Amino acid sequence: MFERQFIDSLDFANNNRELRGEIAMTEMPRLQDKLVVPDVGFEHGHKEGINYTLRGFRDRNGQPMLKVALDGLCQLRCQRCLQGLIYPIKLVSQLRLVENWDESSIDEEDEVDSILVDHHLDVLALFEEEILLNLPFAPRHPVGVCRPVKEGYITEEIDQIEKNPFSVLSGLRYK
Repeated sequence: MFERQFIDSLDFANNNRELRGEIAMTEMPRLQDKLVVPDVGFEHGHKEGINYTLRGFRDRNGQPMLKVALDGLCQLRCQRCLQGLIYPIKLVSQLRLVENWDESSIDEEDEVDSILVDHHLDVLALFEEEILLNLPFAPRHPVGVCRPVKEGYITEEIDQIEKNPFSVLSGLRYK
């Protein structure tokens, strides 16, 4: 179980601190409705989990920054077939720490996101937010990979699915 960590974000950045570790997907409650089965391993024996690195530093302009690096796998629900879809999470983001939102417009063309300085920043919530912002809106297997589904059950062969009566109408549309 992940021990919830809180940091003083400004102190963390000013002193070039770093945190490393691993978190189970089950530790992130806001992700649970996006995952197929959050607490079991994959068919290939991999556990769902995220390796993380959080590093504080100052950028070339002396601004306090946090660098978040997350790497791991999760299992999302495919929106075509509603089955599990192994999705790699590999993201690196840099966040500028600002005292108030007026400071965030310092260098807009830099394309660096800003967050408010927090003297009690919840590290797990920060990671969870970064993952949520980077997940696809409607995850899907590549075309042709989904297994056919009939009446909510996966069928083994595509021939077992009866022809949709509306497919005839779809064909007429292009004549």
